[in-house]
Amino acid sequence: MALHIYPATIRGVTPPIQCLLARPTPKTRTAPTLIYFHGLNGSRKQIFQGRYAELAEAIQENGWNILSVELRGHGSRRVNKNLSAIENIVNTITSNDHNPLDGALADIPAIVDFLLDKKIASVGAIATAGLSWGGMHALYALQKEPRIQCAAALMPICKITGMVEFQELEGHPLVERFEPLHALRELAPKPLLMITTEKDRRAHPRYASQLYEKTAARIRAGRRGWAPHLRYASWDRSRLRFRNDPDYSTMVAESSTMADLVFRDH
Repeated sequence: MALHIYPATIRGVTPPIQCLLARPTPKTRTAPTLIYFHGLNGSRKQIFQGRYAELAEAIQENGWNILSVELRGHGSRRVNKNLSAIENIVNTITSNDHNPLDGALADIPAIVDFLLDKKIASVGAIATAGLSWGGMHALYALQKEPRIQCAAALMPICKITGMVEFQELEGHPLVERFEPLHALRELAPKPLLMITTEKDRRAHPRYASQLYEKTAARIRAGRRGWAPHLRYASWDRSRLRFRNDPDYSTMVAESSTMADLVFRDH
């Protein structure tokens, strides 16, 4: 399936958010829309390139728009263009001059405003997904923005300092405030699919499992009301391939089903 991709810029935040908008057909306008957050050291192009393009094609076959956004500290949004995304994030957190984690929360409502103002999506038909570092941002977005209906977090980072690149930030108050295990308290009752891989040592599955169990415990305790669509799945990465792999097809199908269930009711 051909991807119809157009550049877009969201202004009103600093630095502006560079995006790529993909539509199922050149004539598609308002449609259910997925906000996609790329992985660490990635870019807004990630979902349309290489092995990830199959995921974009599967989403578009369902008639969705995709808005892939450039995360803070990455690509054109790096404070220091001579440093990698990881180096930029560490430097900005330790200096507290430009906080990419705090800024990421400010970006989320601006992204949704853009989708609605430009009539790319309608109210009640916006979902989010992300990979690894982007999966963490998808979880932030699901919690912060009431206009986002559901999410799929693919191998999400659920403990920032669990990554070797950020171990030196262990105990840093700014990072502690944004650690998903501490910060994500109100994920339910929205539909959420979290997918991990058993042998992942960067986005370690035990932290995603802990987050899932905490959220499920709140549901069981009746603190968040009705929330039947919380789902956690794990695959063995050694056999998870992104082309012609039945496990990957299942992952795409389950992600689609979660969002379809929401969109069908609006």
